[in-house]
Amino acid sequence: MTDRNQQILGLIDRLSSSAKQAQALSLDDTSRLLAMALLDLQTQLHAISHDELRIFTRTVANVVEFKVRAADADAPHVESSENVPKGHLPLLS
Repeated sequence: MTDRNQQILGLIDRLSSSAKQAQALSLDDTSRLLAMALLDLQTQLHAISHDELRIFTRTVANVVEFKVRAADADAPHVESSENVPKGHLPLLS
């Protein structure tokens, strides 16, 4: 392993520890920023290009969106209260 990669691993280790501490302190924005820095360092370490990362994240987003849509399709439908006579509860389909 090159000296540069060793130094990147050291940065990853320190930032990871800081990210965990920020999360424990409920510093959500700081935690997200540190996570982004970690991702950047890991892509540098593993020589992942910006295009490869973009393609990967789009693929993951599409899978997540598909699962959310599928879950919404499986969820019971509730009628709006506008079409329900007063004193009656909407029916689940």
